[in-house]
Amino acid sequence: MSDLESKQRILEAAARIFAEKGFDGARVDEIAKAAQVNKALIYYYFKSKDEILEVLCHETLEHLFAFMAAEQFAKADLSNLPELKAILGQYLDALEEHEQVIRVLLMESLKAAPDRSLVFGLIKETMTRMFASGVATNLSMEQAAQSEVMEFFTGIMPLLNYVVYHNHWMKHFSMTEPELRDMFMDAFIGTHVTYSFRLYGAKGT
Repeated sequence: MSDLESKQRILEAAARIFAEKGFDGARVDEIAKAAQVNKALIYYYFKSKDEILEVLCHETLEHLFAFMAAEQFAKADLSNLPELKAILGQYLDALEEHEQVIRVLLMESLKAAPDRSLVFGLIKETMTRMFASGVATNLSMEQAAQSEVMEFFTGIMPLLNYVVYHNHWMKHFSMTEPELRDMFMDAFIGTHVTYSFRLYGAKGT
């Protein structure tokens, strides 16, 4: 097994254990057993459980930004409703690939002090990249502050909550995945996307 394969197995096992038992309840020896590696190998790649979680979150963010930077997303006409829904559906698919990490991220954000919360770290990095990419340009300081609030409370958090809760919602309310997803996308477009267009212009998200 190569170093890359070993490291990836550790990360995948850690994501499962963190999601099942919570970050505090997860033990390194459990991760080693699930990954079928020696415990010492985990400490060879990672200094601590905290670093494992940080790497998982960073990889998730990189995957999502890679999706957003893809040609079909960059060239999409987001003022076209069918095209917008198609892109949003693909983005939800990408998020759902990281459901375990997102679940841990949300659980830990409720326990951590605000200055240590990975959720707030994600919003800061998201906004930094948005400004760097030119999505959010020519904003005043007040508009930039509005943008951060909007992206967090009407953009990032609803998407993460959908990923974590959609299966429970479907079971509780006897809905199918297409029904729930379509309703969610309509609500998301009517709130976050509509306000984004006002703040950023027609190409904003």
